[in-house]
Amino acid sequence: MVVILVKSDLTYPLWNGELRSAPGYPLGMLALTFDPRPRTLLLGGAASRLRPEWALVAGGPLGLREVRDPVRPRPEWALLEPVSTGVCGSDVKEALLQASSDNPLSGLISFPHVPGHEILARVVEPPSEGAVQAGQLVAVDPWLGCRARGLDHLCPACERGFPPHCRWVRSGGPWGSGYGMHLGNVRGLPGGFAPRITAHASQLHPLPPAMPAELAVLADPVAVALHALDRVEGDPEMVLVLGAGTIGLSLALAARRRWPGAELLVTCAWAHQRRLVEGVPGVPVPPTAAAVLQKVAELTGAGLVRPWRGGQWALDAGPDLVLDSIGTPGTVELALRAVRPRGQLVTVGVARPGRAENTLAYFKEVRQAGSNGYGRAPAGHQLDLALALLEADRELVSEWITHRFPLDLWREAFRAAARPDRSGAVKVVLTPERAAHPGR
Repeated sequence: MVVILVKSDLTYPLWNGELRSAPGYPLGMLALTFDPRPRTLLLGGAASRLRPEWALVAGGPLGLREVRDPVRPRPEWALLEPVSTGVCGSDVKEALLQASSDNPLSGLISFPHVPGHEILARVVEPPSEGAVQAGQLVAVDPWLGCRARGLDHLCPACERGFPPHCRWVRSGGPWGSGYGMHLGNVRGLPGGFAPRITAHASQLHPLPPAMPAELAVLADPVAVALHALDRVEGDPEMVLVLGAGTIGLSLALAARRRWPGAELLVTCAWAHQRRLVEGVPGVPVPPTAAAVLQKVAELTGAGLVRPWRGGQWALDAGPDLVLDSIGTPGTVELALRAVRPRGQLVTVGVARPGRAENTLAYFKEVRQAGSNGYGRAPAGHQLDLALALLEADRELVSEWITHRFPLDLWREAFRAAARPDRSGAVKVVLTPERAAHPGR
């Protein structure tokens, strides 16, 4: 592969005007930047129609670009160097232009931005408050709530410890005019696909002393899973997880630890996922509706109904809880076909909208909930709880990190993450090192 470094047009404001004019801050680092100007979208969109991963073409929206070094907006912020940053499914969808044009969350994001929100970082300059020291490794909570914005009075969501619903998400904050939900989608506040970033003291979570540092990049997806389980009522006897990517495996592990006696089924599209599911331990099931319903009927004695058209569905039994890590119309429909009457469905994944036959949601009286991000729970902050879970299950989760790439081989990283059927990828990680032979 030949790595082409694309320098940003200096007439287009990568960062806000204050930082652009600040003396002493020249362009100073190469960061992976998503820049959706019309010409980049045109090029990337045309290429992606031929093959999705061709959206990564040089000159497309995503590329290594020279940007300004970040500065700490206020003393209570820290300067950090990312050690490793996970490539999330949402990063892949953005890079491959797979989001719908009318996605409502586009109103909570500012461009251009440096993606990456699953961050393990080293403290370079510690904040004026908090207990972290220079040189310390921290997992970064990317969510930007009232505290990070420097507000004296917390909004209701931040008061209850859940910054994903912060009412001031449209505020640019002390970093400038860029607004956004979390690190990785804010103009002027780079995410983890950069050599240097800044974060507020409240976002920094030190690693447990005995935890292998490389596992901390999994803390964000595991915290997402822990929050999803907090959306569940009661204690299920059977749990079905749809999908065995990083979020699906995190849901399976969290469910196994919370409900150790429950029957746990996990749909797996590829062979490399089966072994990881069995290690949780869970029962791997092919992802087709026919295979899932056959397994549900076998384990619960559910009667299967065959309609005039469409697939079978379980009438009188099934899993008490379905956790959907994918969120496509097809997986939502599969969840409704499989879940027992008055069971629960929690949707964690996000995908393009489309038609789903949802009659069974009303017929079975299914309790449906969405799950977004994480925050403070009664037992503690969910990122700290995730770090503790990773430390306890270090041998199991170490196999989830399947690929590591230096930042300048980002195309290989995104191709591996986008095609796990070919690469065998689960969690793909980018590191700030340069490749030994970047021109290969």
